[in-house]
Formats: sequence, C-alpha cells, structure tokens
Amino acid sequence: MRKRLFTIMLTVLLTLTMVLPVTAEENRLYIIDQLGVVSDQLTELNQKASDLSDTYGVNVTVLLLSTTEGAGTPDIGEKVYQASFGESDGMMLIYSQDEKKWFVYKTGTAAEVITDEDDEALWNAFAGEEYYDDCVNAYLDKAQEQLTAKLGIGETTTDEATTTEAVRTIPENRLLPRLTDEADLLSDSEETDLLAKLDEMSECQECDVVVATVNSLEGKTAMEYADDFYDYNGYGYGEERDGIILLISMEERDWWMSTCGYGITAFTDAGQKYMSDKFVTMLSDGEYADAFTKYADLCDEFLTQAKTGEPYDTGNMPKESVDIIWLPIDLAVGLFAAFIVASRKKTKLKTVRKKVAAQDYVVDGSFRVTKNSDRFITKSVTTRKIHRDDDSGGSSTHTSSSGSSHGGSGGNF
Repeated sequence: MRKRLFTIMLTVLLTLTMVLPVTAEENRLYIIDQLGVVSDQLTELNQKASDLSDTYGVNVTVLLLSTTEGAGTPDIGEKVYQASFGESDGMMLIYSQDEKKWFVYKTGTAAEVITDEDDEALWNAFAGEEYYDDCVNAYLDKAQEQLTAKLGIGETTTDEATTTEAVRTIPENRLLPRLTDEADLLSDSEETDLLAKLDEMSECQECDVVVATVNSLEGKTAMEYADDFYDYNGYGYGEERDGIILLISMEERDWWMSTCGYGITAFTDAGQKYMSDKFVTMLSDGEYADAFTKYADLCDEFLTQAKTGEPYDTGNMPKESVDIIWLPIDLAVGLFAAFIVASRKKTKLKTVRKKVAAQDYVVDGSFRVTKNSDRFITKSVTTRKIHRDDDSGGSSTHTSSSGSSHGGSGGNF
C-alpha cells in the first residue's frame, strides 16, 4: 500500500518538475493534470490560475488524479500542495477520477475566508461542466468570485454587470419586509393582514416565511431570482439563515419556493409538492390573497411538525380532514345500499324454513367415516414493501450565486 502510494506521489511530483520548473515562480504549475485530460488548454488555464494567484496573494490550484490508491484526497492534496507551494497561502481542488472523490485543501488566508459551503460551490462549478477544460475554467471563475467577495480586491474578467453581481454580499440584517408585493397583486388591507401573519409566524417559529411578487425575472430563472432575492436582501433567521420564500413572477406566470437553513429540513421535496398542490390552483384562478394565506398556514403546520416530530415527507404527509357534514350522509347512503342488497337476497330464499336446533339438520345414520386424508387446498402469502433509495425522500439542494445552499421547487400557474 505505501509503495503504491509513493509511486503515485512520485509520478505527480516528477510531472511537476519535468513539464514546468516549479522552482521558478513565474513558471509554476497550478493545473496538475495527471489524467492528461486538459492538455489542449493547459497553458492557458495555468496562466489564468497564475494571474489569479498573483492578484489575490492566494494560490488557486487543481490536482486531477486517476486514483489515490485508498490514501484519500485530503492526504494526497496536502502532500502535493506542500511539495509544490510550500507553506504559502492557497487552495487546491483535488479530484480522483476512479474513486469519484473530491476535496478542497486550504491553507493560510484561503483557510480563513473560504468556508465548507464555499467548497461545495467550488465543486459544483467544476462538476457542472461536461468537458474537463470547462470544468477547470469554471472552478477558477468560482474561486475568483469567492476571493473577490471575501477579500474585496481584484477584478472579474466578465462585464461590469457580472462584476457587480460577483462582489455582492449577504447583508447581516434583513433589508425588506417579509411581504414584498412589487406586482401589486394584493389590496392594501390584504397586504397588512398577510404581513402581520408572516411576521408573527416567523418570530414564533424562528424561521423566516416570506412572500415576494415581481413583474419580471430580469433574465434569470425563477430559481436563481428567488435564491438571490432571499440571499441579497438578508432574509433568514439566525446564523444558518433559516427560512422559506415563495416568489411569484407575473411576466411568465412563474412561481418558485426557495428554502434555506432549517427550511431545507422542514420543507422536503415531497412536502413542497404537497404544499404547491394546495395553493397553485388558487394562483391560477387569481385568488392571490387566499393562495398566500394557504401557503403561510401550510408553512406554519410544516414547521411545527418538523420541530415536534418527523418532517412531513414521503410516507408521512398530513392527514386529510373530512368535513363532519359528510359523516351522516355517508352513513345514510351505506345503510340504504345495504338494505337494498339484503332485500334482494331475501326474496330468493323462498324454500328456506326456520330451524331452531342443530339436531334438526341431522339425518339418523347418515354420517359414517370410511376414509380420511389430508389435501392441500390453498396457501396464504403475506408481502411487505421494501423501500428503495428513491423512496427515501428528503430535500435536494443546489448552490446559489452567493455560494449558499438552497432547496426548492417551482413551476407555472
């Protein structure tokens, strides 16, 4: 095992010394590609990583391996980084192709400002592309975006609008009320009542419940707009920014629910489907106040359930209540149907006479046992469903432009 690991390490380090002289800082290799999958653009990508490293004073590097031979990406990453860059500040994304494992090694300034959540964003940027050249480029762009936001220095290579977006940060305090009706779907009294309901519920549950309506998504998807609206307006309760937002866009009649922090736990994918089934039809009918009130009531119910038991999820949904007015009606219909069936059967029993004792049915000398045997007639089988992975429920997540994790779902109405 140690011999094989040593062989891998030696191969990587030899690559560093043979391809580019790592002792010369201006020719240092930042994209270490043992797989040989980015050779066509290795020079350009290495120069881009070198420029980023010079700008921020933090090395931005990548290590692509076929396998770690069981040593693990953290251990390999640390050894290769220190062999290449010593104790200088930096970050390295390590990916093992055969083992499908990844890790972001960080040291110095990078370890101080790049969080575990940022690591997820870096990996998602890398894994979101089809070709390795694009994967590495996307990782470098995400690292540049994060370092710009965290350190407040450097410039992005995109246009001015994208640069402005990249340096936006999440406010420490909420900037907008929990109801923002830019599309003017509610009357003044409806806004007042709904906002009071959302505020009271959010404070009680210690989880922000938000409604926002807009006229346009401004070129973004509903998911992107909802995530950014939540993040960059400072929504979220506590350090984890717990909450949920329902966004309505009237341009294409889009809706999206975005969850964050504890909201991801309380509002599972199956739970969101249940909730949307209850209020989307109201949106379609233009009953916006009723739809938002229903959404708020469901949020309150789901948060209470999550904090006092198991969150509503696959196989554990709210029990549908039955209006009490239907109980006597159902009972009367059942009794009437039973009377009709019994009456029809009774009319066919014209030869039946009442017998008051079992002896009346026995004929003397008629019962004699001449032979007995056991015969298999039938069998009874009990089955039980085995829950597979796709029945496990839970919440799927994604990373927003700010690097935050969100759950969510949406559609059109």
